[in-house]
Amino acid sequence: MEETPSITPERQALLLALSQQAAAWWRDQVAGPGYLSKFRNGDTSPAGETAQVMASLTALQSPLPAAEQFDRFEQALVARVLAFMQRDPFPTRPYEGAARYLVLSVDYAPEGELRKAAEEARITSGFPWKTTMWVNWDARPECCYVEVRAGYGRPTERLPAVAGAEPQAT
Repeated sequence: MEETPSITPERQALLLALSQQAAAWWRDQVAGPGYLSKFRNGDTSPAGETAQVMASLTALQSPLPAAEQFDRFEQALVARVLAFMQRDPFPTRPYEGAARYLVLSVDYAPEGELRKAAEEARITSGFPWKTTMWVNWDARPECCYVEVRAGYGRPTERLPAVAGAEPQAT
């Protein structure tokens, strides 16, 4: 049986940086009234425009959470993402791309670990509908990254590399 290497300080810092990057992105989407203008699902059809209006009206019906709630949400999400990655800190895959990923998504409400963090912070609205984030990690640091598709009709975007995950010079 293969022994799992221990988590080095560098690896711990990389996983923490990925967790922080993911949580900060979600906090930015949810915090303040600006999220109403940030929701763009990429669907320019009448149905897509209707979804935009419905998302805005739904968010407006809920009180804006206090700053402490956003802090609690971000901290809870960092802890949840980090704990998830630490279960298998050095995954490997014999082909290109990350070996493991965690999906943080919103259909009409947050799901999975994102929902649990929102519940801990008592945040019930303001999440961008139809948004999916993939937190990717691998034994190879250059295959550790966060990607987001903010709306079904939008392209997937990779967030800037975190410290320790930059491509290695050859």
